[in-house]
Amino acid sequence: MKTLVVASGKGGTGKTTLAAAFAHFAALEHHVVVADCDVEAANLPIALGAREVVCHAFGGGSEAVIDTATCTACGACASICRFAAIGPVLNGDDVMYRVDPWACEGCGACTLVCPAGAVQMQPKQAGEACTGITDVGPIVFGNLRPGEDLSGKLVTEVRERAGHLADTGDDVVLIIDGPPGIGCPVIAAIANTDHLIAVTEPTASGEHDLDRLVRLARKLDVSVSAVLNKADLSASGAERIRAYCAGADVVLIGEIPFDPALAALLGGMAEGSGIPAAGEGEGPGLIAVRAVWERLRAIIAS
Repeated sequence: MKTLVVASGKGGTGKTTLAAAFAHFAALEHHVVVADCDVEAANLPIALGAREVVCHAFGGGSEAVIDTATCTACGACASICRFAAIGPVLNGDDVMYRVDPWACEGCGACTLVCPAGAVQMQPKQAGEACTGITDVGPIVFGNLRPGEDLSGKLVTEVRERAGHLADTGDDVVLIIDGPPGIGCPVIAAIANTDHLIAVTEPTASGEHDLDRLVRLARKLDVSVSAVLNKADLSASGAERIRAYCAGADVVLIGEIPFDPALAALLGGMAEGSGIPAAGEGEGPGLIAVRAVWERLRAIIAS
């Protein structure tokens, strides 16, 4: 099995479009499993038209819950809570205490000081891990609930589920659509993979964030190459990316021009029409993406 990660140091570079296209190309020659590890905004299932989706609860930490029938309204829980997650509310003429689930950090201090034993810690659901079917193969993705901070753990769950689906033989390619940035979810997405395709754009921020992603990949001992998307939008910006790659010893495996037809192609993939065969009405964007894939074929074969 070969594992490829398509990631970017910043959002909006086009990594999901490229990941979807690579999955279609790979499916012509290999068994393919895809995973969307951008669990805060999983768009690959949309791009690939996922169906027959089944989701399972992903447990997060714990949160405090006050039993109003037992609570004596002494206020000890509110006094000890350093996150100001507990406060008094009026219930008719009575005062009761309530936990704000958005503010509760699950430390459990309130349970230790409540003389009536009215506060208990209960597990909460942080999101979902989902599986589905696409025209290129099975897909696994996650949906993190708003305000939750366990994105790295949910990414790990998504990767483990995708790994089980991909562990069916040697001729399997696992393509991961990674989250943007260089934080915990990105580390969980790219660690122990075979190759990272870093998607960037011809801007100063594109160069800056590409450098951070490359340095992260090397710390994790993952080989990395770069793709310059929307390359023709800034000649000077494109030259900056080329110069960076040359100086950092990063192979620039392709430059893709800005092509609105690629967005239409993504819609076609979602509707099940796939990618046109080579030479069948290809625009400059798709021609460039296909050329990038030819470079990736060599990486898969190595």
